[in-house]
Amino acid sequence: MNCLLVATTTNWNETTWGQVLLAAVLILFVNSLFFLCRRLLRIRQLRKLEVIPKVRGLSLSDMDEKHFQLQVAAAPQLLVESGLRLVVAVQGPDERKRQVVTEPTPVPQNTLVIPRDLAPIGSTLWVNWVLGDRVGPGASIRVSRTL
Repeated sequence: MNCLLVATTTNWNETTWGQVLLAAVLILFVNSLFFLCRRLLRIRQLRKLEVIPKVRGLSLSDMDEKHFQLQVAAAPQLLVESGLRLVVAVQGPDERKRQVVTEPTPVPQNTLVIPRDLAPIGSTLWVNWVLGDRVGPGASIRVSRTL
């Protein structure tokens, strides 16, 4: 009788179905680790894209008697390919609110042209990078007489 009990009670991982089940669990575990790592890297890249840099290297110069030329430092290429745009608002010398001068505009040469009648002397130009519907931190430059 003991021989019959020993013969019928086998370990579950020694059977074919037990080995198939263990192999399936191992494959799922390895795949989940692989895809989890890929997903974490993708999330990290997307998070880097969410950070909009501050506008740097602002300079304002005369273009002609009716326009200013506003130059900014180049933005990161990855963001430019994502559709980064530049927007400018003006705040008058005695005003508290700002008025948008340009709609979000692609800036391939890092230069914008601003009409002088929209930005009188003594006013402040506020410049921001825009990506989609998100606006980055602003930078400002004052319009002076000695341009």
